[in-house]
Amino acid sequence: MYEGKLAVLTISPRGSVTVTYAWGDLADNRPGVADGAGKIVGTTLKLGRLPNGADASFAMQPDGTLAVTYALAGHTYTGTFARQ
Repeated sequence: MYEGKLAVLTISPRGSVTVTYAWGDLADNRPGVADGAGKIVGTTLKLGRLPNGADASFAMQPDGTLAVTYALAGHTYTGTFARQ
């Protein structure tokens, strides 16, 4: 199991966002936290590349959860985030 947390800090009227993203152990990637920026298009938030080299996107689902895609070092991981 992989754990992560996403905190959306700001959202502009045009969909630009700033976030803080925290992640746990995943393969060779150690836990960490990073501030980042991204863009919301439709129901998907796509972050710019994180400092650890990962790409992450979050798609809002009808039940209020986020479907997460996290790509790092040639591997893609998927999962769901629930609001806490």
